[in-house]
Order: sequence, then C-alpha cells, then structure tokens
Amino acid sequence: MVKKLPMLLILFCLVIFFVSGPIFAQSSEADTQTFNAASAMAIQVPITEEVKDGQVICSTESGNKLCTRAYDPSTFGVVSNTPALSFEADVEQSGTAPVMSSGKTFVLVSSANGTITKSDYITSSSVPGVAQKAIKSGYILGTALEDYNETDPQKVGKILVSVSIRPAILSKGAGENLIDLIREGVDAAFLSPLASLRYIVAAVVVAASVILGFIYFGRVARSGVEAIGRNPLAGQRIQASVIINVFLTMIIMGGGVLIAYVVLIM
Repeated sequence: MVKKLPMLLILFCLVIFFVSGPIFAQSSEADTQTFNAASAMAIQVPITEEVKDGQVICSTESGNKLCTRAYDPSTFGVVSNTPALSFEADVEQSGTAPVMSSGKTFVLVSSANGTITKSDYITSSSVPGVAQKAIKSGYILGTALEDYNETDPQKVGKILVSVSIRPAILSKGAGENLIDLIREGVDAAFLSPLASLRYIVAAVVVAASVILGFIYFGRVARSGVEAIGRNPLAGQRIQASVIINVFLTMIIMGGGVLIAYVVLIM
C-alpha cells in the first residue's frame, strides 16, 4: 500500500488538472478603461471648494481651488477618484481630495478653444475646473490622449489626458502672446521657485546672447568701415566679410533663444 501511494497522488493531480481546466477572471470594459487610466499616484490635498472627478486644481495663496483662468501657471493637478495609488493622511481630514500632478487620468474639457484631437496640448480655462485646448504658448496641464469632437463650447466632456504640468511654447502665433508669456513668467516667480528659476535663466541667456551679438556686430561694422576707408579697392570683399559676420551675429542670438527655449521646456 505504501509503494502505491506516490502513484495514487500523481493520478489524483492529473484528474484535478484535466477536470478543473484553466480559470479566467472576468473584467468589464469600464474596469479596463479605469485601470488603463489609473497610471499614477494621487495625493490627498486640502481644497477650499467642493470638487468632482476630472476637475483642474490650482495652488494659490488662499489655498488649493478650481482653476479659473487660461494657461494658469499655478496649475497643480487634476482631481482623480480612481488613481493607481493614493496617499492619505493618518488622521481623517475633511475638505480634501485626491489630486494627480502627473500620469494618465480623465479630465473635464470643453471646446472653448475648438475641438480637441489626440496629442493636442491641454490647459486650464476660465470655466472653473474645466480644461481646454491650448492654442498659444503658456502653462499647460498635459497632452490629450484621445479626441473630443463636441462643437458646443458650453458643454463639458471627459477625455484621457497625460498630465505633465509645464510651460510650453507653440510656434504658431508666438509673437501675439509675448506679453502673456512675460506676465505668466512674473506670476510664476511668486508661485513656483523652479518655474521662477527657469524664467530667470532663460532671460539671462537671451539677454547675454543679444548683448554679445550687438557687441560683436558693432566691432565688425566699425572695422569694416575703417578697412574700406584705408583700401577702397577691396570694398566688395570687405562688404562680403561684413555680411558673413552679420549672419554669425544672428546665429549667436538665435542660439541664445534656442537655449532659453530648452530651459523652459525641460
């Protein structure tokens, strides 16, 4: 009987395996969508207003509240009731909500700046807590991961957004919103030390490149005029040299602007 015991155990395991078969867990489409969206951590923060899932929150001197202006540099995050991970205080505190500052989550949006397509920049708006498409440079909430085709700007919907709060520069219409960028940069100096440092470094780089460019161009122009006065026969070659140095001056200034742009978006 003892010798047959191992064979009986093996036979019992084989019967259980073939009879029971594989076991699968069922999940609804809504659960799958929520799981795919919940890809980041939320932190319970005190909020001075009543909020709901998907609303955009700004951090102000008077506390955390719904954002009420477009391209707000004080944008803090999005209320998310279904994050992948949430940190809560040990002691229950009233007037708090889970807020995500990065990752994928659903955001309330409107078509105030037009319909939204995938990969469009998303920013805050004048509608409390509602985001919209970004059409000029400024602070953004993140990038749209799906389309929003509702044409009525009064209606509000919800789309999946990759939240990454940062300043962004859109090349289209950049000249028209230079004053807005300066104003938002001044605001950021009082709201975010990191944003303040970025704007300061960018401003110093641009100013230095412009000053160096003008100094270099002034010296080249003066030496060119003096050279033509001393040797009029070589005027064409001297003029060509001056033109080349003008292009070099433009490259110096453009390089400074490019470096400043990289500092703002990194």
